Amino acid sequence: MIITNIKPSKKGNVLIYADNEYLISLSPEIFVKSKLKIGSYIDEDIIKEISADSNAYKAKEKAMRLLSFRSHSKKELETKIKRSLDEKSAHEAAQKMEELGLVNDREFAKSYAKELSSRKHYSVNRIKYTLVQKGIEKSIISEILEELGIDEEANLLTFLENKYSGKLNDEKYRRRAVSALQRLGYSWGQISSALNAIN
Repeated sequence: MIITNIKPSKKGNVLIYADNEYLISLSPEIFVKSKLKIGSYIDEDIIKEISADSNAYKAKEKAMRLLSFRSHSKKELETKIKRSLDEKSAHEAAQKMEELGLVNDREFAKSYAKELSSRKHYSVNRIKYTLVQKGIEKSIISEILEELGIDEEANLLTFLENKYSGKLNDEKYRRRAVSALQRLGYSWGQISSALNAIN
């Protein structure tokens, strides 16, 4: 195939045409790197190589965009990138972000665990489960939870006082409180003790 046309797209990419038919869209950076021009020969192997470079570039761009909004665990970042790009590009982009110090699972886990405890009043077990879902290693979870020393009893009482102050004598609200605390990961024993402490 011979490249017959090269033109910019409305989104800022470069559109490549071969034998007068649309072939591929590249970011300006990848286009410059490819050294393609009108009249150049292009085949499937060259297309595969350029596509791989393009996907790697897009994955890194997406990683940076996601991290500009908030911090992510490495697994979480990789999973989000995989929604629109291939697994290899997603993995390599997440790896690169970690190497650059932009992704740090330990720091992410510590900050997120603090938020889940202080803002959402999660139990330690619910925090552990949530961090595992984010791809954090169990050894890291154990370390940071030991460091944080979360006071589950205080969390329970704060939650009840904030959400159900003055309502717990009403059986309907009492049942709602129990259900809510179970969803937050507390055992019946913990919930019962907290309800008795408030009453």
